[in-house]
Amino acid sequence: MNSIQSTPIVSLDSSFLESPIPSERQESIVAHFWRSRNKFPKQHFQPYFQYYTEQCRVVYQSHGNGLPIRTHQHIVEIATCVQDGSSRSEVNEFVQKCQWISDTTSQEAINASIDLTVRLLFMLDVGDFANAYSGRKKLLWVQGSMHDFVRETFSEAISLEHDGLRLDGAFNVCKMIRIAGFGVELTCNLYDHLRLRDVDKTVIIFHHASFLTVHRQTSIFPPGLVDETLATLALLFPQGDKEVQRWYNKQDDPEELDKNILSCGMVGRQIGSYRYWHDRLVMLKTEFDRTQPSTISQWWNDRRDGRQWYPLWVALSLTVLFGLVQSIEGALQVYKAYHP
Repeated sequence: MNSIQSTPIVSLDSSFLESPIPSERQESIVAHFWRSRNKFPKQHFQPYFQYYTEQCRVVYQSHGNGLPIRTHQHIVEIATCVQDGSSRSEVNEFVQKCQWISDTTSQEAINASIDLTVRLLFMLDVGDFANAYSGRKKLLWVQGSMHDFVRETFSEAISLEHDGLRLDGAFNVCKMIRIAGFGVELTCNLYDHLRLRDVDKTVIIFHHASFLTVHRQTSIFPPGLVDETLATLALLFPQGDKEVQRWYNKQDDPEELDKNILSCGMVGRQIGSYRYWHDRLVMLKTEFDRTQPSTISQWWNDRRDGRQWYPLWVALSLTVLFGLVQSIEGALQVYKAYHP
């Protein structure tokens, strides 16, 4: 494959709020952001840059013209400092010394610029913005390097037992919906991946498979996190499953969807092999296993235990058959009574 470093140099001095971002500029941005040795097809960029433009809009709406960054180049300069392992305070000092920073720029606006850059680099909802309320714990990077912060955020500590749990073929998004009545919500925030929202029994899934695939070859995430996340996507969106494919394609506008989620490779069914997502998988699978169908449709589709499913539907079929026979016999008796 060609080196991504061979991408022609394109000016990034255009507004960071432009939409859509021209494909040549997208290539230049990801060359700086992802630092991958390989060049990827342009369609890999499309879902990510939907996220990129949305995050820029959200942060600009929070701070307006007080936000010091004006161009993609400004974001790239901050990103380079973050990627090089600088601490939060060092990144802050770097931004304050940039030529495009005004003497009247507030510290709050500088913090917002840094947090926006981090969001774009890691696809993590870092920072606190007035118009971006999520209802969950905030991710606030206040000290140390961003790499250290990410390692602390994604802990490998396991606290739940998984004895008796099997990640079988019935454990995918469509079965969750049809059998157990789960809701499924797609997210662009990696930290929310596999979170089960108890209030409405909705599982949240990070679906940017292309972003993850690119970062298999970078070192901005802890070792194993990217591969493990892709393994969970292969589990929930099994390759070649037409039903899952149809469901995913209906979830949003085509430009928002990352079709590479449907080809994430081999499925890892050993729950003990997961570290970062172990506890969330345990909670999710436990809730899935103990949820009983509540409608005829759910009963019909629930084949998690074939030993129970076949006898149940044989019994129901016989019951319906005998009931039908009795109804016919009753009707014949009534007919004979009036027509001896």
